[in-house]
Amino acid sequence: MTVPFSCRITYPYTPEFKDFTVSYFHVDLQGQKSPEKQKACHPGQGTENKTYTLKCLINPRLPDASATGTYYCCVHWQSIIVKDGGTFILVRDTGYQHPPPSSRKPLLCGFTGLLAVLSVLGTALLLWKKKQKLVPRKHPTQSCPDPRCASQPSQPTAESVYTALQRRETEVYAYIESEADSPLPAQSPPSQEKRQQFEDDSEVNLVYENL
Repeated sequence: MTVPFSCRITYPYTPEFKDFTVSYFHVDLQGQKSPEKQKACHPGQGTENKTYTLKCLINPRLPDASATGTYYCCVHWQSIIVKDGGTFILVRDTGYQHPPPSSRKPLLCGFTGLLAVLSVLGTALLLWKKKQKLVPRKHPTQSCPDPRCASQPSQPTAESVYTALQRRETEVYAYIESEADSPLPAQSPPSQEKRQQFEDDSEVNLVYENL
């Protein structure tokens, strides 16, 4: 596996800086420096005594995770060596891998089946809610914990009470009128027993007076 990165080399286009070599190396996470490797970068045609920029593309080989580190470019002239700021490259042993074709079909079937089940459950829930709205609600009957409540007669309504009172008042008035129309019975004379009792009381009173 390779990951390309570029080195930009800017220098004055003069006979002193026309000839140079380019190399690169990397420093791993433990701080160890790898050997430098040469890279052939040929400059193009520039203008004499003008600044010239060369872009050199480098493709380092990255075998495994140990290749993780900072990669540097070096430019060697006859009298000077220049190194850039470096480019960090992270290497992983295994990246994203496509699943094998054999496992795609079961996953697709399972996902489709799950969607179908959820759709059926949602439809059933909507129908049940609609049915609950259409069914009229029944008022719950009041239960009496006392068994004597069952034997008590139900009280008549207010209208029946008024009707019963009116009938009773009519009967009472009729009875009073009949009593008023009937003549009073003649008083019968005192009986023989009452007379005898009166005489006995008179004799007792007379005896007390004599005493």
